[in-house]
Amino acid sequence: MRFMAMMTVLSLTYSAPPLAAQQDLVGFDRASFGNVVLSRKQAAGGSDVELELAVGSYNNESIRNYSPASVFSKMGHSVGRLDILTDNGIFPCTAFIVDRKHILTNYHCVPGILDNEKAKATRIDAVQFVAGYTQQGVTEGTKTYTVSPTPVEAHQDLDFAVLEVLGDPSAQYGTLKLASNAPAPGDPYWVIGHPMGEAQRISREKCKANSPALSGERLLHTCDTLPGNSGSPVIDASLQMVVGLHHAGSKRDSVNFAIPMAAILERSNVLEAALRDTPAPTPQPDPKPNPNPVPNPNPPVIDEEAALCDALYKEAKEYGQCFGYKAYVETCGKHRFAPFAKAYISEQCAPVVTPTPDPVPQPPVQANTPRRSWCTSSRLNATEQAICGSDYLAGLDEEMEQAYAARPSHISASSQGQWRTSTRDACGADSGCIASAVIDRIAVLKSSPAPTPPQQNTGMVPGNYTLSSSQCYIVTASRTSLSEAQAFARQWFSGNSGIRYFQSSNGYYAVVYQTVSKSGSEWELNRLKSANLIPNDSYCSTGTRFISKYRTSAAPAPTPSTRTLYVDNNNDGGLNVRSGPSTSYNYFTEIDPGTKLTVIGASGKWSNVRLPDGRVGWVYTPLLTSSKPYVRQCQARVTGLASISQYNSRTGAGFLAVRSKPSTSGSKLSEVYQGDTVRVIAQKNNWARIECVSGSCRSPISGTAGARGWASKKYLSIWCQ
Repeated sequence: MRFMAMMTVLSLTYSAPPLAAQQDLVGFDRASFGNVVLSRKQAAGGSDVELELAVGSYNNESIRNYSPASVFSKMGHSVGRLDILTDNGIFPCTAFIVDRKHILTNYHCVPGILDNEKAKATRIDAVQFVAGYTQQGVTEGTKTYTVSPTPVEAHQDLDFAVLEVLGDPSAQYGTLKLASNAPAPGDPYWVIGHPMGEAQRISREKCKANSPALSGERLLHTCDTLPGNSGSPVIDASLQMVVGLHHAGSKRDSVNFAIPMAAILERSNVLEAALRDTPAPTPQPDPKPNPNPVPNPNPPVIDEEAALCDALYKEAKEYGQCFGYKAYVETCGKHRFAPFAKAYISEQCAPVVTPTPDPVPQPPVQANTPRRSWCTSSRLNATEQAICGSDYLAGLDEEMEQAYAARPSHISASSQGQWRTSTRDACGADSGCIASAVIDRIAVLKSSPAPTPPQQNTGMVPGNYTLSSSQCYIVTASRTSLSEAQAFARQWFSGNSGIRYFQSSNGYYAVVYQTVSKSGSEWELNRLKSANLIPNDSYCSTGTRFISKYRTSAAPAPTPSTRTLYVDNNNDGGLNVRSGPSTSYNYFTEIDPGTKLTVIGASGKWSNVRLPDGRVGWVYTPLLTSSKPYVRQCQARVTGLASISQYNSRTGAGFLAVRSKPSTSGSKLSEVYQGDTVRVIAQKNNWARIECVSGSCRSPISGTAGARGWASKKYLSIWCQ
């Protein structure tokens, strides 16, 4: 039941009585301070250990399982996450509002984090109180308050600290009433907090006072907690008042510890004064228990904004240009990686501007000012509209404009205009096609003048290879030398005798797959890309730069050597096969461990392989092995759910979500139901990657049949051969 005793994260050493160890804390990146959703990309405190699983039932559920009008949600309004920013990371605890400007938490959170040797923190840089965070990954409805890191009142022996908040959080989120009642064995309790720094959760099932209820100066309770629950209120369900301050747990017994509120009130001058200023609470009837509670394994958590910002940052980082980082910061100024992007912009993109003592007021900037001046035109084509609607594409266009202004002499204004109409605008509104065409043009504009014409024995035939306005070449790559272009073609188009090579006026060599009708080029490009016959960054060009054509008969491509490798076991239970040698290429299938592959080429850490069904693609070489591995076969039966006849998409009853990643923030791919049999592909923490074998999951009510994804192991009975 008690999860925290199994955690392998930071454990703070408490100097008070040795009866119990204080509640563990978990560390997060400094860069995510100020965000509602904290990042654990790099564990704070010098620990990168992955958390282990709880064994058996874990009775701590999301507060979102209950309606906003429920007594649980109302009590939770006054509870928030306390983020302590140190020089070695962020350590979140829990705190709750006790009056207009004060919150209550554990001493070992503030200022005691500095006494923790494992945390390795030497200073507290900032503290903030995050209120209203009830749905994982969703920031709407939340509010953050700055907290003074110096306690108004603190006592290490009772492990409590009263902190002052700048502002009045009680005006919006209310306060919790404090009780000095002596606890009795078996009293029903609730513990509300932010375990693991996540959205608010409540421990209610099997949550009560222990027997005996008191041991020395500690209140013993059986409510489940996790690191991050330090400072949570222990609420008497009958009184609906706080009777204890949770702070610790025993590693020997299934019991947790709190400081009785009576002991804190006796010691505190601040809380006693607040108690006198607080009107008596209005009694409320106990909530009626649900005779057949059904846990909700499917909280509706989808953080689309965070996913968009993750993707924008990845693109900016891969391209490594100022416009990419600027576009990311403009759109995602509060994202977890924004400090890194801002640092890059400050150091690489613009000089530091020192403000004048008396700045001249400037007129406000209109929110709808376009990134590119020509975007105000009313006669934009589809490609131009796509550029104006995307900060990323607008940034690329700006970069190209700068490259064009400094272009070499051999590139004329007319050739730039021809490229714009025949190549870029041929992409229509396809942003991927536009980006590839513009990036390629930037490389052309930054290149040196064309080299001297090749010698006759190279097989290049000079000429004019510009197509008519009704046709275009499908260009799959552009390389700086003929040998590189040939190597690319051998990897992608082994055995295809129709590949042609054209030398461009900028010295690059284009690899052309075929010539198509311009009107049907977009459809043909999409067809070839989806079939993995050409790379995803292929595009159509009329060949205005082509000055020579290579005679393929002059130097036949050598037959590449091959070897056999197998897919090794890995954490995800499968290996993605991509259309190119990088994670920037989409994957078109997934193959299981033990699959036999024929390697026909390589590029860096990527192998070009032929699958058993004859298809060709790219896989990550470190996930291959020379000998066939032993693959453990596991299956599971779905248990612990309500019948599919009680299916309710709103409450999550009657199904188990299959998600894109091992987290409730993953998008839902499919569903499985009570009694279904599934194949277990991989296991990670308290999640399993599964695919349907038999049962109702073969025709899911929502989602895609046969989709592989992650599901909670709590509802799976797993066996392996």
